[in-house]
Amino acid sequence: MSVIRNSRYPNLKTMKHVDFLYFNLYNYFYRTSQLRPSFNPRMQTMYLFSLGSGGWILLLESLYLHLVKHGRFASKGESTFFAVAIYMLTAVLFHYIFIFKDRDQKIFGKYERQSNKHPMRRWHFAISISVLFLPYVGLLALAIIFPRH
Repeated sequence: MSVIRNSRYPNLKTMKHVDFLYFNLYNYFYRTSQLRPSFNPRMQTMYLFSLGSGGWILLLESLYLHLVKHGRFASKGESTFFAVAIYMLTAVLFHYIFIFKDRDQKIFGKYERQSNKHPMRRWHFAISISVLFLPYVGLLALAIIFPRH
């Protein structure tokens, strides 16, 4: 399993990539909820992470259909049903992993103290958000490059 090593700031322990993404999102929503009333930060993070993961799955599926199978779904209804099914499955899976099993609390507790002192905290959050929204840019590019007839 790959980990992130930060040689510039050695007091920041090694993190797994998924933990890094999830922690940055959760830390942002947690700090925001302290300043103003907001929706549960655990749920916000879990659903945003689920949306990003579902986007990656849909991008890979779309690339597979375009480049390997040279085909598409038969109708827009089928593709919509598939996308909704992917989003629902990732939401259920991540709800079980992060909320039900309290994995998010373990991640947050492990890295919170070190992160609050980290000077590049905002940059890490921006990287995490861009990794989650990058597949949607790819899907948009595929829709422009390979339009439906």
